[in-house]
Amino acid sequence: MDVLALLTAFGLGTVVTTIVQAWLSKRTHIDDRKFLQKREAYIGLLEAYHKAAIEASDSAAKNFAYWQMRCDLVGSQAVREAVNRIIETNDDREGRSKAHQDLKEAMRADLRITT
Repeated sequence: MDVLALLTAFGLGTVVTTIVQAWLSKRTHIDDRKFLQKREAYIGLLEAYHKAAIEASDSAAKNFAYWQMRCDLVGSQAVREAVNRIIETNDDREGRSKAHQDLKEAMRADLRITT
């Protein structure tokens, strides 16, 4: 069957609409998957950070490093920088407080969560 005959039979508008709907559906699916990956990585990082602060063990530190790597894979540049500042400000109470605030803001922005 000829392509021109198909376009005539189904109508050009229907074909264009179908293509646009398929593209939008795929884009929505990709955006949803990215959101879920980021959310999982950020929740895992925060839980590992909490555990490392409480236990201060080698296992907890390795778990935090694992989640940091996951965030490096899916997170924005702002999130990665904020996580690094948290690590660097281990002995700086004021710097740590600012790093916490920066991390929360970066995660909210990356997940498109409004306050």
